[in-house]
Amino acid sequence: MFERNERLRELFRVEITKALREIKDPGLGGLLTITDLELADDRKNVTVFYSVLGTAKELQRTARALERCAPYIHHLLIKRLKLKLIPRIAFRFDDTPRRATQVDKLLGEIERERRP
Repeated sequence: MFERNERLRELFRVEITKALREIKDPGLGGLLTITDLELADDRKNVTVFYSVLGTAKELQRTARALERCAPYIHHLLIKRLKLKLIPRIAFRFDDTPRRATQVDKLLGEIERERRP
């Protein structure tokens, strides 16, 4: 069962990424990256974690665009995949890359202070 969920997660990640490349929404500006995907145990919902390289305004615009296109991507998955159940899609911002950059910067500062 665990192995099937992992295969499904990877399949959904690939297909959602493809679908996002095809969407021509002007709100999907900036550098959008799918960072992770969480599939519910009952496989009825999938949470797609993403990050955006850009300003706060671009982040808000991207979040609204992803909300708008989630039903369309769900429809595309229904058409493309021959599965009994296609999960509903929810997008959630993942600021882990930004936090990792901050931690890296702080560690660099500590290292510079230690040097004589």
